[in-house]
Amino acid sequence: MEKQNSPTRSVERALDILECFLHKKEMILLEIAERTGLSSSTVLRILNALQEHDFIVKNPQTKKYHLGSKIGWLADMIPSESYDELKKISRPFMAALNEKWNEDIHLFVPDGNSKLCIESVDSTRELRQVVKVGSRHDLLRGAAGKVILSYMDAEDRKKVLDGLAFDEAIFEKVRERGFALSLGEREEGLCGLAVPVIDKNGKLMATISMSGATARFENNLAEKEAEIVRVGKEISARWQNR
Repeated sequence: MEKQNSPTRSVERALDILECFLHKKEMILLEIAERTGLSSSTVLRILNALQEHDFIVKNPQTKKYHLGSKIGWLADMIPSESYDELKKISRPFMAALNEKWNEDIHLFVPDGNSKLCIESVDSTRELRQVVKVGSRHDLLRGAAGKVILSYMDAEDRKKVLDGLAFDEAIFEKVRERGFALSLGEREEGLCGLAVPVIDKNGKLMATISMSGATARFENNLAEKEAEIVRVGKEISARWQNR
């Protein structure tokens, strides 16, 4: 029988702590302890070890912990072969959207309770949304997250929302219109559109998003909506017929 203080158990506890940050970017010690069911002293000991290796960083002002730079480096090393074909199909359409509107275009795939950016065509504008390839973001804010949630199984969506009050009509509307709109949900002053990429079985494979400063993005919004919906359908068709 495995002892509670065995090396394996210590690793499991460290992983439990890291997984807490899939749901929230910053937390104080007590909140991490509550989420993991571990004692504050145990959590503190493991957090200190993770800080030494740059997996966790503590903000001295707020006393909150967040993921460190080492996590990002590891994420960048994840083999991307499984997404190569999807990126190859999507890239020309993303480049065309970027060339026309000079806004940030991102390709996200569902990744547990998060969305993972696997491709990006960046705007040359000063005011824009910076999303790095390999970065993960929660699903509760932004157009891309809304699309992924909309195409989830209802029970899985309920687990991700974790008791938060969301109107199911929002997700029904996204599926009916074929796109999601975000006005300052991820970051104040930024606006985003996202559409699904669907496989031949009707399952969501990815989402294409376009984002930019609200002040300029709302100009020609209807045209942008129509354009990105067309692109989503084109990519879906290419993916289904590959």
